[in-house]
Amino acid sequence: MNILARLKFATQAITGRLPVNNGGIREIGGQLVSNLDNVNQYVRNGYSANAVVYSIISYSARKFSTVPLHLYEKTNDKDFKRYKALMGNGFPTTKVAAIEAMKLRRKALKAVESHPIMDLLARPNPMQGGASFIENLYGFKLITGAGTAWANRGGIEGGEPLELWCLPSQDIDIVCQRPDFLVPIGYQLKHGYITNLKKEDVLYWKYWNPNWSTDGSHLYGLAPLKAGAMVATERSKADRASATQMQNLGSKGVLFAKGDKGMSIEQRDQLRDRLDEEVNGIQNISRVALANAELGYVNLAQTNEQLGMEGIKRMSKEDLCNVFGFPPVILDPSRGTLANLEASIKSFVTNKIIPEWCSLRDDLNAWLLPMFKDGRRYWLEPDFSVIPELQEDLEKQVNAVMKIWPLTPNQMLAYLGWETDENDPNMNRRYIPQNLIPMDEIGMPQEDIDTDVEKLVRAGITDYK
Repeated sequence: MNILARLKFATQAITGRLPVNNGGIREIGGQLVSNLDNVNQYVRNGYSANAVVYSIISYSARKFSTVPLHLYEKTNDKDFKRYKALMGNGFPTTKVAAIEAMKLRRKALKAVESHPIMDLLARPNPMQGGASFIENLYGFKLITGAGTAWANRGGIEGGEPLELWCLPSQDIDIVCQRPDFLVPIGYQLKHGYITNLKKEDVLYWKYWNPNWSTDGSHLYGLAPLKAGAMVATERSKADRASATQMQNLGSKGVLFAKGDKGMSIEQRDQLRDRLDEEVNGIQNISRVALANAELGYVNLAQTNEQLGMEGIKRMSKEDLCNVFGFPPVILDPSRGTLANLEASIKSFVTNKIIPEWCSLRDDLNAWLLPMFKDGRRYWLEPDFSVIPELQEDLEKQVNAVMKIWPLTPNQMLAYLGWETDENDPNMNRRYIPQNLIPMDEIGMPQEDIDTDVEKLVRAGITDYK
């Protein structure tokens, strides 16, 4: 069964039908909010036709999809609320807060090994795995300003979702009820004809849009490419100009006769034939022929550097990276050191990937979990500890905490944010390294070993008979 057949299960969210590519606002029991920007151009001319935009979005979406999502059962609502408050946008702001957050997490959340929610997220639909679904969802958000997913409940009112499908956000229209322009009442998918989708079946994960209007345009996510439209266009034109110059080559210059008399038409044609033979053509690239008369020369072959193309490309690339919150050095590693590259990737993960995941986490918990009969008992949480760029920090923390010998093993685990073992009494004992000696005994002479041997023999402790 293809996606079009599945969409027949979607209950009509509003009455009436609309023509395809509706560009205005029309009353159909509710008001269709027209998307004021042509987001289809963001897909065709932004992502698909701009190498820099494509590189930024594809890299970001792939990195985003590598973070695993785990399911937990909420066992203590009070501690859970405190845990959420301490966690903020991914990580607590201080180490003390981190330790407290991990303690609250152990009290408030219990890991779930198996549940239909996890099965659905691991295989959202027959065409995609979990990582591919998340990559598509985030990719659409970066391109259009919103990532959209639809839950297929098999036509059962209030039923649990059977599949999750990522929808093309550029083909989604939002419907709101007049005169309330704050909350959507449904969505419409344009795919040759109009399919009305119920609000509760659709996840519309978007960027904040400050362009508030009574026509409801603020309900659409603000695409980064809207802010970077001029920069992206500038980059595309610079790329096109460079490609055209390389393909066309064009005239290298103009020859003209000096003096008042000039050349006759016959002389000009003869000279042109000679130029075609000795100058023009691929075999004579950048070659200028010599004539037996006094001639002048005007150079038309400006280089990319003279035209400022390389400067335009470099600056536009950096501007586009800034629009998407993407470190420019990742696209051009040769311009920085290995340390700069590693630091940039780590900063990208910390300041971009993790906050974006926290946003999706909250939306998924609010949208997906209530569809299951016991869903409100659970909580989805991304696991950032597996991100490779953060492993170095973890290694440093482990090495540092292992040197604080007065701590018990459980205190060390708590400091690192790991689960402690309260059932083993040895985990709450303090241990000291055996190779350490008091500073005041460093200069004392060692006793004669024979004395110690005699004491052991008298005590009957010896291997020698």
